[in-house]
Amino acid sequence: MAKRTTPWKEGKVISIETRKGIFVLAQMLKSPYLRFYKAFREDENWGKIDVSIFETLFTKSITTKSFLKHSNVSVIKDAIPDLEREDSKIWIKNKSGHRKVKVWEGKENEKEFYTLGEEVGGSLVEMDLEWSPTPSQPVRAHISGVVDSVLVENIPLNNNDVINEHELIGLGVYPLMNERLYLCYKYDKNVDPLKDIIFNREIPEDYKIAIEIMSGGGGKENKEKILDTYFR
Repeated sequence: MAKRTTPWKEGKVISIETRKGIFVLAQMLKSPYLRFYKAFREDENWGKIDVSIFETLFTKSITTKSFLKHSNVSVIKDAIPDLEREDSKIWIKNKSGHRKVKVWEGKENEKEFYTLGEEVGGSLVEMDLEWSPTPSQPVRAHISGVVDSVLVENIPLNNNDVINEHELIGLGVYPLMNERLYLCYKYDKNVDPLKDIIFNREIPEDYKIAIEIMSGGGGKENKEKILDTYFR
């Protein structure tokens, strides 16, 4: 029987399995955005949890038909949602196009693959996640139609505070988003392997599975092995 996607409802609090046995709390905002909390457990005994006591880990748009359908998701019925918190309107938009990157060059686990952005880095932009199209304004205000405005065209590659503080525009997908959330648990902070690739940062060995996923998984058999070993 095909797995059903958890129905979307603003304010719904859910528990999502990152890797096997590690769960994170998230709250549904305006579709398709989820606010992930810095709240992890090795079981799903969340009880009557008030999510307002937790820091925001990050807020991200996700592919509802992929991420929610394929992830292990449970609705926390007794949870108290945070309906007052404001989510950032400032985001990072990667450069257009694609480029080939190589990580761990010269090592046994060297990987070469294509990533987002013909150029390294990205722009700091404003994008209100509450915005909706109207007959008079069917697209966003910026000439691109994708964002409201561009604040900084080229974020300096050494501006770690800005890069670390803001989320990439783009959809979170299964299982890369799950692995990212697991790495956040492991590092006890918000990390993003894709952002680190886009900004040409040094890639730690702990990103091995994330890099495997981003590089295509090394064939169907290895993809299935990764999914069976870590995610299902």
